[in-house]
Amino acid sequence: RCQRFDFAGIAGREIEDRLKQIAEAEGIVAEPEAIAILARRAGGSMRDSQSLLEQLLATGAERITAADVNYLLGIAPSARLHRIAKSLAGGDAKTALVELDASITEGAEPGQVLDQLLGFYRDVMAATVGCEPGLFLNAMPDESAEVVQMAQEIGVETVLAAVQILEQASARMRLSFHP
Repeated sequence: RCQRFDFAGIAGREIEDRLKQIAEAEGIVAEPEAIAILARRAGGSMRDSQSLLEQLLATGAERITAADVNYLLGIAPSARLHRIAKSLAGGDAKTALVELDASITEGAEPGQVLDQLLGFYRDVMAATVGCEPGLFLNAMPDESAEVVQMAQEIGVETVLAAVQILEQASARMRLSFHP
């Protein structure tokens, strides 16, 4: 016999509040954006968010910035990610590749950038069908207007095509021998 427990994820706001408390208790100044990124990337897990914060605290820095968090996680800054997505939506492959290359040069992992793009387009898809910004899982609150604008510009068919292409690219990257 076994007993099953299904645990729900913790709201991002609660995770952010707890991370702020921990940073303050440790005497560390943490940028609000850095805390928000940690909370979002933890995916509803308080333990994961605290583990990520602990890794940052272990560096001994007195200040935690969004750039520190991006570097730790191997992700691209959201502004660069939005430029990539906007370039792709506009059919400007050159700019998209230049931005992608810059992200990787700065330390982002290609697979992580792909996952970020999938998350961004997920939020755009939610916006195209009329969801409120509160239902966005990846976009920061101050980025919701940009997500909604892109949704209005490209429409649901284009978003679905982009998601399909990105998912196929992700699957192919895992099997590729060429980094």
